[in-house]
Amino acid sequence: MPDGSGMSAGKVSGHATASWLLLTLLTALSAQVRADDSPRQWLDDMSSALETLNYDGTFVYLHNNRLETMRIIHRVDKGGVRERLVSLTGSAREVLRDDKAVTCIMTDNKSVMVGHSRPRRHFHVVPRDLDRLNANYTFEDAGKDRMAGYPARVIAIRPRDTLRYGYRFWIDRDSHMLLKSDLTGVDGKPIEQVMFTALKIGADIPPGDLQPSLNGDGYSWHSQMNDTHRPDPQRDAHPDWHVMHLPPGFTLSSSQHGRMHDAQAETEHMVFSDGLATVSVYIEDADSVHHPLLGHSGMGAMNAYGAQVDGHQITVVGEVPEATVKMIARSVQRTDPKDD
Repeated sequence: MPDGSGMSAGKVSGHATASWLLLTLLTALSAQVRADDSPRQWLDDMSSALETLNYDGTFVYLHNNRLETMRIIHRVDKGGVRERLVSLTGSAREVLRDDKAVTCIMTDNKSVMVGHSRPRRHFHVVPRDLDRLNANYTFEDAGKDRMAGYPARVIAIRPRDTLRYGYRFWIDRDSHMLLKSDLTGVDGKPIEQVMFTALKIGADIPPGDLQPSLNGDGYSWHSQMNDTHRPDPQRDAHPDWHVMHLPPGFTLSSSQHGRMHDAQAETEHMVFSDGLATVSVYIEDADSVHHPLLGHSGMGAMNAYGAQVDGHQITVVGEVPEATVKMIARSVQRTDPKDD
């Protein structure tokens, strides 16, 4: 029966049902947008952008109370990744990187070093598997900002203890390219900063821009591509030494034994990581070390701690707080003290 308004009860019921369905759909879409807009998603998109986008930019690197200016040119095509890094301040230096090798051209000592390709070090790398970090870090949306002319979202990775550093990333709203990054200390203040001052994202990179301006004529060339003094990878699973106390979340990622660079004696080298921070432990015969480090030494974000145990020099180095390298160095023990 029609009501006083002339609308039947069936129409009212149908209208209410449609409104409820629309509200449910909008709520679900809103929840999806929020999920995709999470700090973790921003970090994942940023990692992809650094690897897959073409970009040409100038950035400043503040560390150890020094300010360096560099230009980076990054191109991705069917042939893979090619990158050229040029120092614009101080001694002229260039670094060329592709999927196979890194070539460093240095004018201060007139040398060229060719080695195996490694991940970039000018920007802090966030692992793609963020689940591993949950126990020791939190991910937070730190608001909005503007950097190098681009609107940015600021995402923070904060440690849950004082045994590791934190990070802040300024990420372009549209391309998700990294615009600025801070490495922060236990007090939350920046220790190191990388910030673009000019940046072209998605630029067409001419092949000539990836060619070095320094040709290396008359320079001494050094290659690590077939270095016979590199540590023996066959020893990875059998370290002769153990670290008894590690910060939560740190696990052994590699262990190698051999001569390191020009060292006369063999060196045990263990690397520990929590998925974000990395610490190296070097162990060598104390008699072969001409200037052993005893105690703490630090420069900017990098800290080192040295000690001697059972006739061996223990040196722990990493981008972690002083307390962390000290704790690790003081807990290193031989696997079998009786085995010489």
